[in-house]
Amino acid sequence: MKKTLAVMAHEILASLGRKAFVILSLGLPLLVGVVVLVVILLRRDTASTPASETDPGVPETTGYVDPAGLIRVLPSDVPDGWLIAYPDDAAAQAALEAGEIGGYYVIPAGYLQSGELSYVQLDYDFISGNRLDHGPMAWILLVNLFEGDEAAATDAWRPLDVNWQQTTAPGAAGQGASDQGWIAELLPNLMAFLLYMAIILPASTLVSTVTDEKKNRVMEILLSSVSPGQLIGGKIMALGLLGLLQIALWAAVLWIVAHLGGQALAVPPGFSIPTSLLVWCLVYTLLGYAMYGSQMAGLGALASDVKDTSGPVMIVLAPLIVVYMFLVIVVQRPDGALAVGLSLFPLTSPVAMMARMTATDVPVWQPLLAAVLQLLTAIVIVRAVARLFHAQTLLSGQPFSLKTYGRALMGREGS
Repeated sequence: MKKTLAVMAHEILASLGRKAFVILSLGLPLLVGVVVLVVILLRRDTASTPASETDPGVPETTGYVDPAGLIRVLPSDVPDGWLIAYPDDAAAQAALEAGEIGGYYVIPAGYLQSGELSYVQLDYDFISGNRLDHGPMAWILLVNLFEGDEAAATDAWRPLDVNWQQTTAPGAAGQGASDQGWIAELLPNLMAFLLYMAIILPASTLVSTVTDEKKNRVMEILLSSVSPGQLIGGKIMALGLLGLLQIALWAAVLWIVAHLGGQALAVPPGFSIPTSLLVWCLVYTLLGYAMYGSQMAGLGALASDVKDTSGPVMIVLAPLIVVYMFLVIVVQRPDGALAVGLSLFPLTSPVAMMARMTATDVPVWQPLLAAVLQLLTAIVIVRAVARLFHAQTLLSGQPFSLKTYGRALMGREGS
């Protein structure tokens, strides 16, 4: 066990030293998390800004002409000196030309009937003109329409306080999709994507790792001090842990969206990802990685160069590619024969079952059966790859071929 842990520690350090692995596996979820957090903060600031606060596009000082006699008071939160009254257009125009104000409003006598007013400025700038915020003036007019009652004006400005409630038709809601909205529609595809990335990235790293060690003759040295099972076990455990770290980072991003997003991202109140779904995600990540990671390690053990593995890697990953080809059907018809079959077949079940479980209620026996089948498949593959590692020194001079790979997995490498 100590030797296995030593191999695992070495592999973790080596993987963290690879820039591509760190950027894709760890950097990407962190970047997405930062972007989501920034968007949330910006949307919250925009949503919580009082209507009377001026935008950078609003001139520092603004004038107004009020033939309608509507503005009698200014709200308490209007900055002093921001709005200046002028008796007529001529006076306001003179102040504008003198640079005392950046523009002025004209509130016509028929404003209450038409709801229209004018804004005058010297030169129209396409960029700043489109950014100009007339909210402060709208707030001032609204307060005056309510005769200075700012509380009533606030209620009129934001007339809706919506209490979100969700419900679903019987049998139509899954564990993660009981809430309506964009996040419920996206969740099955997102969970499938996370499983795919958590399995593929660490497994693909094993190919280059083992190939490099074989090419540099390090593999033979390692096999002189550790058994094939310890070697492959340590490597699989190391990158499996890094895969779990990747899942944890993506889970943190989902937590930010669910708990901090709120109305800023149109997340329904009370939305959360069920703990059971996260547990199954963890189980399927480990089992799926054990199946595919060990196969990738076997490819690396036989190939003399990582370039030789590009075609075989696509063949090994074909089951997961098939899942993505039919993912829309799996999500839209999660109880159909195709979806159930893909979710139970060991090589496709990690991704397909997670997509089904986020789209509908799946009978408990199905995810349990899928997990058992994945575990048995992983044990068979890991043992076969361990035999291959034992024979890799004998095969190191042979060109890579799928036929050789298949014979090695079946324990007939010498035939």
